[in-house]
Amino acid sequence: MIILLYLWVAPPSALCNSETITDEDPRLPLAMKVFLKKPHTRQYVLHIHLANISGETVKVDVHDLPWSPPNDSRWLVVSRLDRDKSPLQQLAPKWDIGSQKVPLLPGESIQGELALNPRIPSLLQEIEKYGILLHWDCPPPSLKFVCAQDAPQSITIPKGDPGTPDLNRTDADACHQLEKTIGLIDVSEDHQALFLHTQEHVIADLPKVQSLLYQVDDYVRQCQPSWTNSWAVNFFSDAKFAGFLSDMKNERYFEEGLWQKANIGQYSSQIRTLYRFPWSKKRSDTVYLSVYR
Repeated sequence: MIILLYLWVAPPSALCNSETITDEDPRLPLAMKVFLKKPHTRQYVLHIHLANISGETVKVDVHDLPWSPPNDSRWLVVSRLDRDKSPLQQLAPKWDIGSQKVPLLPGESIQGELALNPRIPSLLQEIEKYGILLHWDCPPPSLKFVCAQDAPQSITIPKGDPGTPDLNRTDADACHQLEKTIGLIDVSEDHQALFLHTQEHVIADLPKVQSLLYQVDDYVRQCQPSWTNSWAVNFFSDAKFAGFLSDMKNERYFEEGLWQKANIGQYSSQIRTLYRFPWSKKRSDTVYLSVYR
């Protein structure tokens, strides 16, 4: 279980001097784009996309991603739309995300997000009274990436913005069919995670898992339009035990040895990694699998 700590951070301009990318630490050919999303009423989220614009495979460390702490506090500036453009403090999570390289093929992207409401506790009041400006240098001095050509370097949320959620049209019948196809049990919107009912013989057969993950990717694209391409899957052989281990009922099942027996696989699309039979000493393994097509 991850325990999140939070700290108030200074504006990125105060941090860049000691965190600037140098010639000895060159930029990667990953073009960064930033978008504002409103998945729900008065909920504001930044989506950040990094796309490989080179003709070769590029490896990026998850520790260096723009949404990974402490990088998230080093490039984004949030200002009040008053006469002085007063900077607003950001409440940023603080944890060690570790290090893992993710290979990106030419044209492939890796995506993440920053939720602004918890990051700026006074966000809704600031929007109501002044409006806010989100802006950043391009390329950001503290990040290893370049900027997409003609990509904007600022986003404005105007004074009095009603926070109307994005209009995302989905085909309910098609989504229902996809849910049946992939064996969907439940969805965790907050964590962009899916819980699937999957048989052990499927997890044991890599081509079958790859095919299933392609179908999951189709489901996310068509039926979860507010998500990035960084989502997670938990595979359960018994739907009764589906859910996070932190759920109260699952803690009891874990103590009885039932939850971990049913949790036969986990997948992260961000790091392109499948964990098969993670609780079995004899059968557990880790496999690189990408859903990029």
